[in-house]
Amino acid sequence: MQATASVELEAPQNGWQYLGEGTVEATEVNVSSKLLGRIAVLKAEEGVRVKQRDVLAFLESEEISAKARQAQAGLQATDAQIEQARLAVELEALRAGDQVRQAKLALDAARARSQMAQNGVRPEEIRQAEQAVEAAKAQFAMAQKTWNRLNALAQEEALPQHKANEAEAAKLSAQAQLEAAEAKLQLARDAVRQEEKQATWAVLKAAEANVQLAEHARLQVELRKRDLLALAAKRSANRAQLDEAQTYLKQTVLRAPDDGVVSRKMAEQCVTIAAGMPILAIAEEGRWWVEVFVDESIWSGIQRGDTLTVEIPALGKRLQARVTRILPAADFATKRATNERGSLDVRSLQVHLEWSQPVQGLVKGMTARVYAFRGRM
Repeated sequence: MQATASVELEAPQNGWQYLGEGTVEATEVNVSSKLLGRIAVLKAEEGVRVKQRDVLAFLESEEISAKARQAQAGLQATDAQIEQARLAVELEALRAGDQVRQAKLALDAARARSQMAQNGVRPEEIRQAEQAVEAAKAQFAMAQKTWNRLNALAQEEALPQHKANEAEAAKLSAQAQLEAAEAKLQLARDAVRQEEKQATWAVLKAAEANVQLAEHARLQVELRKRDLLALAAKRSANRAQLDEAQTYLKQTVLRAPDDGVVSRKMAEQCVTIAAGMPILAIAEEGRWWVEVFVDESIWSGIQRGDTLTVEIPALGKRLQARVTRILPAADFATKRATNERGSLDVRSLQVHLEWSQPVQGLVKGMTARVYAFRGRM
């Protein structure tokens, strides 16, 4: 490409032949939105050079923004529900385990009482029962102290609540053991009457039934776990809705599809556009061409692949372009000669030239003049 010092160029001399004049064209790509929205900001203007991924415009869509906010709120609400359900599972498991332990302790006590009622009590058994009561009291005191300390920390949110729940369960278990030991001692001290035998037998059967009920309480834990799984599936759906809304939000930012120059602006800022409506046209870099009609009176056998000179008067520049297409039909276009006698028509051939080298300031629609060197004709 060769540039001259002035904008107004004289036609090349010394062996150059003027072939014709055309208009600079370029491959255009329309920039449009996939969404219905209002153009909040339109950054690009005609003639501005842009790079691929440059931001050209911002759209506003209240519907999409509302969907994104709704999806975000739904996801946060589901996360809170999942946390509550998780804590409920832990608490239900602690309660079920404590119920089973207490029922079994009560069953052991009922069996012992029934056995003593049937067999009577020996002095050494009373001493053992007293020792068991003392041990149970010490264990219960320790469990009570531990629960008081951990519960206070949990109330101050310095400790997770489930830790306090575990301490409470241990306290209740120790209390049950103490009560069972005291009951066993009391039974050993009391004189066993005949009518108590039948009563202790009924208590034993009731304790066995309570153990079964406590085991069934574990089923509630499984139900809580199923609720947790259902909430996890709901969260996945909320996450998908949020991802979809965020994808739409990204589409409200319009970017340049490729390097080029803004050749046309088809919409203005603050205008509401429909989905698919073009906003801008980008003339891609490296895809310039011009078409000229060459009179057969000056036709010189130019062929595809030849290099010709293209002059851009508005820029004061000349460049080299390659012939990429010549329409084979000689009668594609005609014009009547006005400087010759008679009524003969002078026919023209359409010549298509392309070039890829960058030209500073070149804009689609500029005038282009095409020349060929006579020495090659």
